[in-house]
Parts: sequence; structure tokens; C-alpha cells
Amino acid sequence: MIPRTLRDPVDVVRLLGPKWVMARSAYALRKSSGLLKRRFPPIPWDAFALQDVLRPGVPAAPGDYKPWRATSAARFFFEPGALPDAALLRKVVGADAARRTRAVADGFCEGRFLLFSRHVRELGRPADWLLNPFNGARHGNDLHWCDHPTFSAELGDIKEVWEASRFACAYWLVRAYALSGDDRYPAAFWELFESWCRQNPPNRGPNYKCGQEMSIRLFAWCFALFAFWNHEASTPARVGMMVKAIALHAERIVGNIAFAISQKNNHGISEAVGLMTAGYLFPELRGSPRWLETGRRLFEQEALRQIYDDGSYVQHSMNYHRVMLHDCIWAIELARLAGEPCDPEVRRRVGLAGAFLLDMMDPDNGRVPNYGPNDGARVLPLSACDYRDYRATAQAAHYLSTGRRAVADGPWNEILLWLFGADALKGESKASPRPSRRFDAGGYYTLSRDRAWCMIRCHAYRDKPAHVDMLHVDLWSRGENVLSDSGSYKYFSPDAPAAARYFKDIQAHNTIEIDGASPLRAVTRFLWAPWPSARCVTHSAERFVGEHDAYARVVGVVHRREVQCLPDGVWVITDSLSGAGRRRIALRWHLADAPYRLDEPGRRLILQMPSGDVTLTMEGPAGLSLAVHRERDEPGAIAGWQSLYYAERTPRPTLEAAGRLTLPVRITTRIQLGPGGGE
Repeated sequence: MIPRTLRDPVDVVRLLGPKWVMARSAYALRKSSGLLKRRFPPIPWDAFALQDVLRPGVPAAPGDYKPWRATSAARFFFEPGALPDAALLRKVVGADAARRTRAVADGFCEGRFLLFSRHVRELGRPADWLLNPFNGARHGNDLHWCDHPTFSAELGDIKEVWEASRFACAYWLVRAYALSGDDRYPAAFWELFESWCRQNPPNRGPNYKCGQEMSIRLFAWCFALFAFWNHEASTPARVGMMVKAIALHAERIVGNIAFAISQKNNHGISEAVGLMTAGYLFPELRGSPRWLETGRRLFEQEALRQIYDDGSYVQHSMNYHRVMLHDCIWAIELARLAGEPCDPEVRRRVGLAGAFLLDMMDPDNGRVPNYGPNDGARVLPLSACDYRDYRATAQAAHYLSTGRRAVADGPWNEILLWLFGADALKGESKASPRPSRRFDAGGYYTLSRDRAWCMIRCHAYRDKPAHVDMLHVDLWSRGENVLSDSGSYKYFSPDAPAAARYFKDIQAHNTIEIDGASPLRAVTRFLWAPWPSARCVTHSAERFVGEHDAYARVVGVVHRREVQCLPDGVWVITDSLSGAGRRRIALRWHLADAPYRLDEPGRRLILQMPSGDVTLTMEGPAGLSLAVHRERDEPGAIAGWQSLYYAERTPRPTLEAAGRLTLPVRITTRIQLGPGGGE
């Protein structure tokens, strides 16, 4: 029985394998037969007591349990109630970050939620945890999570109701409390926790549908529980209720984690780490040994499977790379504190993943290519830096694996203080030079010259592609993303489905489209077929050559791209298309959102960047014409958009060189960076 969501079952079996299809079919049967509902019954919170989840002999009365719990040997990143020294914390984060931290925390106190690290939305006080604040629709809590709709045009993107329930508010409130000592912050956290429990009875409604969401929420609750332990707002009754909720979450995760593993992505890692967290931090719970054994085994299994041997990641996404690193840093450090270090190969592989992130990060601002699916996730918001700034994660990952800092000190060091303590701030940071790199397993290639660098995607997929982006090029100069990926916008956009499709498809990437059609087709909402192959022909310090065959299967054309970085800020990109006959060719360069001037007769565009003009000059056969699209939103003709944050799209210019040309074709783009672009 193949799940009905699969549009092309033959392709799914071929690409993902019969074992995957059998697992998903068995899961669909468990849902339709009611087995899942019996395994996870919808019950009220008062249907089970604290004593029902504790091991025999552990005091179960809340007034007795909290003092007993204070003697537990479970170790967290800091002792219960032992927050970082406020003066040191203020010094590390700086005045601006401290102000932002308190402003965001104040918003949570007043019912204004920061969502996807970008959008501020009113959820009220008490917060309405079932409200989609982006379209005003309200989810119900009467249906079992098996029956609650995932994709509903009326309710909108389910991520928009899930986001608040990830409880990122906990980290902001804890950090603001550590900076200020203001009692409003722990009081607000417990008010939010209690209102969440009232509105989300066990196993009913949207917030129990996804084990990864529950794991991320579990991390946040544990962080706040340890941070606010000594505060008077952390009453024995509240602590007891939270431990019940954590036990319920862990049981829901462990009983359905096979589904997460079948997704072959970060869900498996996140849920395994959720189980490790409950197991390590609450050994007094009945399910703890089982959670810990299952979680640790699957975490190490999935980390080794999902992190390629060059440090790149199975999901081909910079933000999902960060999600994976946050999960892994949390898990590896918890295991170390428990005296049970993770497998050395897992630690080595995570170290490689941290090194990969450093190589993909612009040193001027901590940003990375806006590449691959980006769902707005930041599992550990332990700095006030912008969502697009990856320095906190890179710093933490490097410190975890080496005991040293690799990024110049700044407010992003706050994460070190929370996860590793004040000793992590000692000594000097040592940044490494940025050479050209190749990551063959993941299909990433970089060229670097002075303060300019580029990333090229050239990959033969062994795991599912998420975007249609063969030979995409990102170009950076002095912290400015001159040529960039468009992002991913939203995963479900019933009000603008064409826009959601646009961001995934070939038109939104810096590459060539043939005959106005994608070389891949969408088999499911998150799966393309057939999986393309590409190969790197040459890679050196200053030159890359690669080719892909995705169009060879469709129209018999192989696309070869050469990228060269020359002296004096000159970059030359040459695209060659083999084959015969006449084809509609479109080469697109998605530009930084800056003023521009198009010289169509001269086949050049001048982009007026803050650091100086960037000039793109095109050379190609007769019949190749230039046009610029910006904020084009016509049916079947979307162009000139980018999405830097989830659920947000903004206009930017896209240069298109297009025409009906006779193959073979050769098009050269010469890019002269502004003054100092090669310095």
C-alpha cells in the first residue's frame, strides 16, 4: 500500500528503495487502522500523575520531588540555577546585543512573539498557541494528531503554528534574565508553559504531529528548567508538571521515531537527541533507560549516515547544516558531561561538519550562501546575532572539536558561555586563511582570491535533491553576496503556490535553463526526479570546470561550466552547451538588490554596490538578448525575487541572457568587481 501523497510510485521505489516504501506503507497502515491512536491515546493531563512516570522509590509529591531532584547526578551545561556571571555575559555580548535580547524577551512577556527569527506577531496573553499568526486561522485541539491536517489551504502552512511552540522564547527569556536579574522573565516563561499545556492536551492538535518539533521544544524546556530552577516562580507544582510533559514528549518520540528515521533527514537526528536529552537529564523517569539507549544508538547511526565524509550534509542546505550541528553539539556535550563520550568517529565527523561551515561562511559578516531549503529553523538561539549570521554555530562547532575558537571574538561568543562555560573564552581565537576548497562527497567547490570567493554546486546525488540547481554559482566580494541563490520562501503556500514552486526550481538559481522547462519533475512535495549527476572535471586554486547531465536525459544537452578567478577582481564564467538543433536558452544571474544600469547594446549590466560598481559583461552568439526582471509576479512568469528569511520574499534584480540559439552554444560572463573587490 503506497501512501497516496506519492505522485509517481515507480520513481519513488527506484530512488528511495523498496525498504523505504515498505516502511512508509506500514506507517500508513498504522495510521489508517487506528494503531497509532491506541499507542498514543488522547487523554487529559490529569489522567496520569507524576508518580506514574517516576521510577518506584522516587518521591512523587511535587513538594518532595523538587528537593529530591536537586540532588540528582544528572549534569547539564550549567548547574541548576547557576547562570553565567552577569558582568562577564554583558561584556561578551556587548551593549547592542544586550538591548536586543531584552527587547525580544520583553516582547514574549507581552505576547509579541519573534517567529522564524524574523517576524514579530501578536499571540496575546495568555498566548494563543493554536493561532496561525500569519493568516489568522486557528487550529483545533479536538482531533488526534494523526487526523489533524498537515496541508490545509484554510489553515495555511503548519510551520506557522508550530514555530511558537518550539519555545525559542525560553532561550531569550533565560538570556535576558541572566543579563538583568529581572523577575518578569522566569514568571513569563512559566506562564507560557502553563498556557501551552492547557491548550495542548496530550496527543491532540497540531503540536503533537511531529516528533522533531517536540524534541526542539523539549530542549528549550530543559534549558529553562535548569536556568530558572532556583527562582520562586519555579514552584514544585510547575516543576512536576514539566517533568510529566517531558515524559509524555519522550514517549511520543520513542514510539514513532521509525517514521523520523525513514525521512532520511535531520528529523531522525533531532528526535534521537530529544530522547538522549530526556534520558540523560531525567534518569529517575521510568522510560529513561529505553529513551537513552534508543536515542544514543540512533543518533550515532544517523550522524554517521547523514554527515558525509568531507563534512557536508545529506540535505544539501546551509540552514539544515546548522540545525544538524546544533543537535550534534547539544548531544555530544551532554554525553561528555554524563561521562559517556560519543563514538570518536561521530565526534570527528561533526568536527568536519564544523570545518565545512567555516569554509562556506563569509568572514566579514558570518553569512553563508542562501542555498537549499531554509525553513527558518534555529534550534539554539543562544546569541542575539541576526538569523543569517552563522558565526555562533561555527564557533561552537570548532570549539567542541578542537577546544579553540576559530572566529574573531564578538557577540556570537555567547553560545560558548552557555554551552561550555567561561573557560571557552580564554586564550586567543585563531582564524585560518581561506584557500580554495573541494568537497567531492557533497558536491561543493570554492574558489577564493583575496577578499572575493565563490561557491559552485556540482554533485552526483546519492540522496534526494531539494532544489533544481545544477552548477549554481554564488559569488561574494568583501562581504557582499553579488550573485546569490534565491532561497526557498515557504514549504506550503496555498495563497501563492507558483511562488513556492519557483524558489525550488531552476529559474531561481544561477544556472542555465533549456526550453523553458525544468530538467527534473516534482514527484512529491519534497522530492524531485530523476536525480541528476554532475562531475568536477578540474578544480585548482583559481579554476573550476564541471558539467551536469540533467538536460542530457531530456533534450540531449550536456551543460559544462568553467569558473576562473583572475587578478584585479575579475571573474570569468564560461557556459558551454553541447548538442545539436535550436533551443531556447536562458542564463540567469540573480543579483544583489542594488541599483543597476543595463546597457543592452553593449551586453553589460552595471550593479551599483556599496563597495563600488560591479560590471557584468556577456559574450555569446547573435540572438542572445539581455533583460532584467525585478518583482515580476505574473502567472507562469515569476522572476526577480529572493527569500532571505522564512515566509518572506523581497524583490531583487535578475539578469537574464536568453534567446533561441543553435547548439552547440558558448556564453561567457565577465564580472569585474568594484574597486578593491580583489584586494
